[in-house]
Amino acid sequence: MSLIPVLFKLPLVLLPVHIAFLHLIIDPACSIVFEAEPAEANVMNRPPRNPHEPLFGRKTIGLAVLQGLGILAIVLVIFVTALDSAKPTLRERGLGELDARALTFTTLTLANLGLIISERSSSRLSLKVLRSPNAALWWVVGGGLVFLVLVLYVPFLQQLFSFSYLHSFAERLPWRIDLAICLAGGAISLVWFECLKLWNKSAHGSIGQ
Repeated sequence: MSLIPVLFKLPLVLLPVHIAFLHLIIDPACSIVFEAEPAEANVMNRPPRNPHEPLFGRKTIGLAVLQGLGILAIVLVIFVTALDSAKPTLRERGLGELDARALTFTTLTLANLGLIISERSSSRLSLKVLRSPNAALWWVVGGGLVFLVLVLYVPFLQQLFSFSYLHSFAERLPWRIDLAICLAGGAISLVWFECLKLWNKSAHGSIGQ
């Protein structure tokens, strides 16, 4: 999403401040959340890892690429659709770009939070993983959501991030279903991750054992 708008001469989606925001979620997740995750019940029943196998094998890289492509497809569709559906008056004033960026970044953030939840376990589905206590997870997810609300609705931060307001369901504007679009995009991303998990583990026994 950083490169595609440049190649196709579209408005930029990710500015440096957006990258920094995403790092505030991704870095603690990698260094704290996953480290605090308890070992899975069947960990001692797994065969040892082949010492000759590369650290990042085809299976690992392929799964990561599929996860990334899923998120990319969802946020790209939302971004292009938001730009195309903006009213001409909004485009002339540059507000169409702000709307599209806010929608895309919100969906991207929700998708990344979904990926963190899904990646807590390589064998169990997210609904079962959520039953396992991990305080660090909720600090990261809760903090990410709180900061997201702040940058979307606090005027100074909204201007800093070059966003427009996301409209709520209560506003009953049929042409503005921003929150629904973002939530749907995040939910579809999570379902995609879970489908990949099922596919990845299908040859190694049932999930959730």
